[in-house]
Amino acid sequence: MSSEISSDQRANREKLVGSFIRARAKTWLVEGCDVVDAVPLVDLVSVDDDSQGEALRLTLAPELGVEVIDPQDWSPLLRTSFEGPDRLGAFLRATEWRTASAADRKLFQAPFRAGIRLDAYQLLPLAKALELPRVNLLIADDVGLGKTVEAGLIVRELLLRRRIDFVVVAAPASMLLQWQDELAQKFGLDFTIVDREHLLETRRTRGFSANPWSIGSRFIVSHSVLSDETYMGGLRDLLGEFRGRSMFILDEAHHAAPSAGAAWAIESQTTRAVREVARRFEHRLFLSATPHNGHSNSFATLLEILDPQRFHRGIAVEPEDLAPVMVRRLKDDLRRLGQPFPERRIEPIRVADLPPDAPELQLAAMLEAYRASAEGGSRARFLFANLQQRLFSSIAAFDRTLATHRRTLLRQADSVREVTEDDDFLGSATEGARAELGDGEAAIAHVDRMLAVTRAVRDRPDARVAKLLDWIEAEMLDSKHRWRDRRLILFTEWDDTRRWLVERLKEGLLQRSRDAVDLDGRILVFTGQTSLEERDRIKHAFNAPFAQAPVRILVCTDAAREGLNLQARCHDLIHVDLPWNPSRLEQRNGRIDRKLQPAKTVSCRYFVYDQREEDRVLDALVRKTETIRRELGASGEVLRLRIEGRLTRDGIRRGEAARLAREIEGETSRRAALAERELGEERERRIARLKDEQERLQRALEHARRRVGVEGDDVRRVVEIALAEDGAGLRPGDFSVAEAVGLDPEHPAFAKDTSWAALFDELRPGRPARPKDRGRWRRETPVRGLVFAPPHIPEGKPEPHDVVQLHLEHRLVRRLIARFDSQGFRASVGRVTAMVTTDPRMRVVLIGRLSLFGPGARRLHEEIIPVTAQWRDTGRDAAPLTPYAEIGEATTIAELDAALRKELSPGAGVLARLGASVEADIADLRPHLESRATAAEAAAVADLAENGEREAAALAGLLRRQIEKVREAMHGAEAPAQFELDLASEEGRQQRERELRQFEADRRSWDDKLLRLQADLEAEPRTVREGYEVRARRLEPIGLIYLWPATN
Repeated sequence: MSSEISSDQRANREKLVGSFIRARAKTWLVEGCDVVDAVPLVDLVSVDDDSQGEALRLTLAPELGVEVIDPQDWSPLLRTSFEGPDRLGAFLRATEWRTASAADRKLFQAPFRAGIRLDAYQLLPLAKALELPRVNLLIADDVGLGKTVEAGLIVRELLLRRRIDFVVVAAPASMLLQWQDELAQKFGLDFTIVDREHLLETRRTRGFSANPWSIGSRFIVSHSVLSDETYMGGLRDLLGEFRGRSMFILDEAHHAAPSAGAAWAIESQTTRAVREVARRFEHRLFLSATPHNGHSNSFATLLEILDPQRFHRGIAVEPEDLAPVMVRRLKDDLRRLGQPFPERRIEPIRVADLPPDAPELQLAAMLEAYRASAEGGSRARFLFANLQQRLFSSIAAFDRTLATHRRTLLRQADSVREVTEDDDFLGSATEGARAELGDGEAAIAHVDRMLAVTRAVRDRPDARVAKLLDWIEAEMLDSKHRWRDRRLILFTEWDDTRRWLVERLKEGLLQRSRDAVDLDGRILVFTGQTSLEERDRIKHAFNAPFAQAPVRILVCTDAAREGLNLQARCHDLIHVDLPWNPSRLEQRNGRIDRKLQPAKTVSCRYFVYDQREEDRVLDALVRKTETIRRELGASGEVLRLRIEGRLTRDGIRRGEAARLAREIEGETSRRAALAERELGEERERRIARLKDEQERLQRALEHARRRVGVEGDDVRRVVEIALAEDGAGLRPGDFSVAEAVGLDPEHPAFAKDTSWAALFDELRPGRPARPKDRGRWRRETPVRGLVFAPPHIPEGKPEPHDVVQLHLEHRLVRRLIARFDSQGFRASVGRVTAMVTTDPRMRVVLIGRLSLFGPGARRLHEEIIPVTAQWRDTGRDAAPLTPYAEIGEATTIAELDAALRKELSPGAGVLARLGASVEADIADLRPHLESRATAAEAAAVADLAENGEREAAALAGLLRRQIEKVREAMHGAEAPAQFELDLASEEGRQQRERELRQFEADRRSWDDKLLRLQADLEAEPRTVREGYEVRARRLEPIGLIYLWPATN
């Protein structure tokens, strides 16, 4: 039994360290004691399931009702009243589901606590994370493979193992809501977006000096926030120099890599901001499909930010160092191994047979003539390349750009600049190139002749619009101009083109249908100015069933190219113009070519003017981009950057177009080979490695399923029992999935408590356009149906839109199951029950839970320990109950699992007979349970110590190798020879000076790095070992269950 803490124990607090006590209605582990200002204090950490890890410092003297817990107290099992099989069964399930272990470092636990349709390949990042003492991992999977899910699995696993308790995700602004939704729906992780609104709300409700990072433990921020002191000051205050059990996730991590230079990559403000933040976290996940830009020092710098103990800026990355911390797979490779990814079809839409005076052809010739009249310096070439990009996008965009160009040619240097970004850019380019444009009067005359053409046709459709309208009529409209069940994405690089395109499409559709076509809500737009809330609404509408959302065409600028999931009901994408950055082209295609695309084939189309010579180059660009994607993987980013640099630097010269097209198609690069070597990306090695990984991961998944797998039917039953406690229940509903059930948010059990409303909001699709619209949104948006396992999806069909998978970590399930973990329920629920089984033998099962605690009361190991025996109530004095051996125990546990699902209780007479034997049965079986717990503890302690020793030794070996590597680099470091080249122009000399300064800064950093590595070698292996040390153990009784034959 627990006993009131004595005056002697209050005075000798040191004797309590390592004990468990009850205080303030919770169970605590006494971690330590201290004296502050002459006041004696004890440091406590909660070990209760519903508040695990909560810390408290208090003085015992004034506290009432503080009790030291007697480890021999088994009084909960000695109650004479029997509990119903359903309630005790729910308690047993909830207790089992809350157990986790760090002893088995290879055991996957998170996949069975997530609402995902899991493929084995997605477990590789998790498998690598579990091998690392600090989870510093680069997930460099192909676009659309599910990097967010892979990161979510790692976060959930580390939370289960109590290795992290604070997480920050940094992502592009357009991705914040998608990250928030994915982590909430699939992993039950509630993240707060830290933005201006959150900052203002924190100051309004908690005072101006309140730290927004102190309100919660999981946050999402945009990349731009990382360099904004308004936000980062508070985060630094909270983290300090280093915060243990913290994780930083950086999506699209390539943005943090130093920008490519001619010879040495130069750090950006983003690079420095990310380094300053990331170094304060214990664990780091970087996500990027394109991590290597061809500069070894750029890649090394990015990896040093990820793992400063393993990598060093300015020192080349070796594949053997990278292998433990990087994951890289391509969709085509996985498809070769049987993964059901769609086949991508790239098709040109050819525009031919135009008259020679067609504006698209005429203006291209006029721009070439203008270029020929200039002197041809590098700034002029850059200017003409940008003018050319606008022209190839649309005459409307070219017209506006020409007007800006003309104004800049005319104005004086101190004139007022235009306000829009594009105009600023072209104005700056024109200013820089003015001296290279030759005769100013002649330049303006060239521009005026082009403007005369553009102003006459800028508001007219061009040949591409006609092709688009033909395709839409043939594929998306029936003979009566009604919309079919098909959707289309149109991409353009420029907002001027987007505005022009939308208007021309609407005009053309109305004209061709004689106003019969319905355009209400059929065409949506997604641009850089679209708010986060509107972006989310557009995404949900575009993925919604056709009968629920009228949208059929989504016109996007490149603001939509990164990360958005638009594949549910769309497999057609058309590039209205082509970005000269092949990575952007690949990112665009990735909106529909990704995991969970139901179509077998996705079509990505682009326009080619057969009569415009420059289009040969753009056609070659698309074909080369596909070759890079299929064959080179991440190392292909090097060629993409090389091609983009060539085009944006010089543009496309008409007389050189055929040669440039041939060069692009045959493009190779020394830096591509370097990237391929550093990434370990040789194709045949990649495929062989993937095949071996797939087989190992599938075996590990099946092993984990047998050990800790959770059946959806069991989750459903526990949810039903929890709902029944409040008089609520699941009900049939009309959903697209037959097994889906409904839950009424208006039921009195939920209506009387407003905190349920937010949980039901997660069961509705989308979110309200504005916070003030939430009430109307709730009334108009029904709660989706509930399923407890991924539903079957017929081939070619998308994920059902009207159901939500409930899983163990879903917030609604956690709220319902929490009652079985709460101290109140644990105190009230009877721990003895009887269940009817089909087996003819009478059996009994005594169940306990062993918990081993490390530093900070971190649960290092939890294990449910059963003792089973054949039951009898005669001859007990001479022969007590004897536990079954292995086969008998396995049979009994299988019978128990079956009985828990049936929940049948024997009659009152049987219960009375069993009740008379409870105390004796516990007395017979308890020593065996304690003996098994001692053996299990010894095995777990040995495994934990082995894990700690293995990780410490691996870390020490890594640090020694890196120390040697830095020393070798310090002795042999020389500036690259390229620093002595290309000094003909002032711009070239300035660039070389910047690169040389960066090289010298990288070189100087090695001195500090060497000191840090030596200090880490002294401290870090010891810290790793200590993290696996068991500081306390607890064996608590869970239940006593009798299995009674149905035939008796």
